[in-house]
Amino acid sequence: MDTTVVVCSANRPEILADTIDSILRTQVLRPKEIIVSVFNEQHVAERTKRHPAVRVVISGEQGTCVQRNVAAKQVQTQYTLFLDDDVELAPDFIQSMERLLAEAKDAIAATGVLVVDGAHGDAGLDRTSAKHHTLNYVRTEANYDHREGQNLFVRSEVFKDVLFDENLPLYGWLEDLDFATNCLRYGRIIMNTETCFAHLATPTGRTSGLRYGYSQVVNPFYLWRKNGTPGLANVVFRHWAIYVANNLRRTVIRVRSDRNDRSGRLRGNIIALNHLLQGKVDPSYILKLSTPRGAMPKPRTRPRISDPERVR
Repeated sequence: MDTTVVVCSANRPEILADTIDSILRTQVLRPKEIIVSVFNEQHVAERTKRHPAVRVVISGEQGTCVQRNVAAKQVQTQYTLFLDDDVELAPDFIQSMERLLAEAKDAIAATGVLVVDGAHGDAGLDRTSAKHHTLNYVRTEANYDHREGQNLFVRSEVFKDVLFDENLPLYGWLEDLDFATNCLRYGRIIMNTETCFAHLATPTGRTSGLRYGYSQVVNPFYLWRKNGTPGLANVVFRHWAIYVANNLRRTVIRVRSDRNDRSGRLRGNIIALNHLLQGKVDPSYILKLSTPRGAMPKPRTRPRISDPERVR
């Protein structure tokens, strides 16, 4: 039992609470500690605060990257598992990851198989269905090297050299890819096909479509200029072409769903593309975009981490 689970959250205390409850109730090997990182304590349900294994840390600023960095600095275990606040893990997830990294000395991190993703539908996935998928997962292939980092299980020693890029504010679209890319300088990332997780992609409490659409275009280009990943062809065809086309299609052909912000995403896409044509590449511009009442994050209370040896 040498793992700390880090879960960042905002605006979704009950979803967060259900995820924490599931981790503590179902894991064969429970984590030594769960650090919940929020920018305001009101975003954590009372039942979560009462768990003896849970520690709440306050970042003072909303954003996946800054909240994860604040939590990472508090970790005191050999391993750290970064989780979204709306996931369901296979019962052996932590046990399998600890065993794998104990054996694979050249690996710096690992992740499991995403067995089902509620983001592929606009309504998200309920936890009962997610649990069913994780319990019925059947391994079909051996482990292999991987280059991405969704819900990454890492050796905590990497935090001496790599943290999350706080120039990717709020939701921090692609922050996990950037973190994984920088981790690869220190060892392999393994896709552990022995275990799995499900992503509920719960639609409530998320960033506005306008901001998300802006990040869909600017963030991959920013990361390409920063460290070459994703590649430029990937940026143009996988990110820009696919996402903009999907947002356009769903704006013109409306489909009943819980995510009725496709027109907002498209507007964000267009603003971002216009900025790129003007030579502006600034992911933090989303802080200047209007949001629904009550959703505006607090102003920054401290400078971003800017040391290139700490955030790459």
